[in-house]
Amino acid sequence: MKKTLLLQTALVAAAGVMLADASFAQVKAEPLGVTVGGYMTRTFKVQDRDKVTGSNMTDRAPATFGGPDAEIWFSLRAVLDNGLRVGGRIGLEGATDGDQIDESYVWFENDMGRVEVGSTDRVASKMNYFSPNATLSGQGTTQVSENSAIQTPASNRAGGVSMWFANAANDVEGINLYTSSNRYFGSKAGKGLQLGVSYTPDGCQDYNNAGGQFAAATTTNTCDNGFGTTTNGTVRNQYTAAANYLESFGAFNVALYGGYINSRAEPTAATTTATTVPKRVDGWQAGLQVAYNLGGGSTIAVGGGYKDEEVSANDAGNKIDRKAYVAGIYYLTNGAAPGSIGLGADYWRAKGEETATNVKQGDDKGTLFQVGVSYQLATGIKLYGGAGTYKYTDGNSTVANEGKANFGLVGVNLVF
Repeated sequence: MKKTLLLQTALVAAAGVMLADASFAQVKAEPLGVTVGGYMTRTFKVQDRDKVTGSNMTDRAPATFGGPDAEIWFSLRAVLDNGLRVGGRIGLEGATDGDQIDESYVWFENDMGRVEVGSTDRVASKMNYFSPNATLSGQGTTQVSENSAIQTPASNRAGGVSMWFANAANDVEGINLYTSSNRYFGSKAGKGLQLGVSYTPDGCQDYNNAGGQFAAATTTNTCDNGFGTTTNGTVRNQYTAAANYLESFGAFNVALYGGYINSRAEPTAATTTATTVPKRVDGWQAGLQVAYNLGGGSTIAVGGGYKDEEVSANDAGNKIDRKAYVAGIYYLTNGAAPGSIGLGADYWRAKGEETATNVKQGDDKGTLFQVGVSYQLATGIKLYGGAGTYKYTDGNSTVANEGKANFGLVGVNLVF
């Protein structure tokens, strides 16, 4: 699930699934080959959390290493006589994990567009442009990986640190369609409009993955040899759409983004709350990022995003309306070149308006702010650090879900 495209330039290439394969635009046939790549991130973090009586936030260590966040990618690629590019990717987790194979999918691509079939992120999670992260992709307010250095209390209740949609069907079996990487209405190659759409039929992921990202006590999303077993809470007929538009104006690079989700899940019990396993998710999101080339490889980027979604748990009137936004700024001295220094800050705020049995409850609120610095030690080797603060309050005064803290982190990221 983790996005691993780092901020090598000030304008994040989050939608680069098409641009990344632009080098395949050749007509000479090539046999199927395999390349190996991936990343490894290690983070040490410290925190000072308020000790609130009854809060489960008091049970967590003041200092620890972040989870072992690493993946090995096996990338397949071939070119047919007619110019069609065919390939795939298998992502192996770099530590023992319940989801040991992170992604596994096949893709087809030509000058008209791209098709991805299998277990991977949906288009809204691949094509978005929000704020740049202060430290490192996966460690900030835009998107947090499954083993991130930053996890806030009950963050999913207030909309989540992630700007991705709830129940987004990332890393489960589905199909993604994209228009061409050459784009349309752009001033040059790689600029202009790109469209994407995803369909996820049932949310199955692996043969033996009981629960997966839609985990509940009675949930399974196993892909059997037949039609599989998908019970409480798993995705049923999810549609996702996304669009972005890239353009250059002199020294400025601009990226616009919009996304939409319409998701249903298998029925859940009438007592299920909207903060556990969603039965339905409807929502939209938008983002903007602008980068300015200062010369000599130096760039500065600013950006932000907004998410609005309604998450309904059942037909008994349990739901939560989530609204969240992010904003950030990032300065980079010399792109991805060794010796380049990055400085940034980003801010996230979210509110979850809860309704139980059609009765309005209190509003859950969460905030996160951080500043960060990075140093490109060598090609593929980045050091980073940051500090920040977060706070979460429960609208129903459930103290066990509340907490606030100041934190700091340092880490190293290897990309190979």
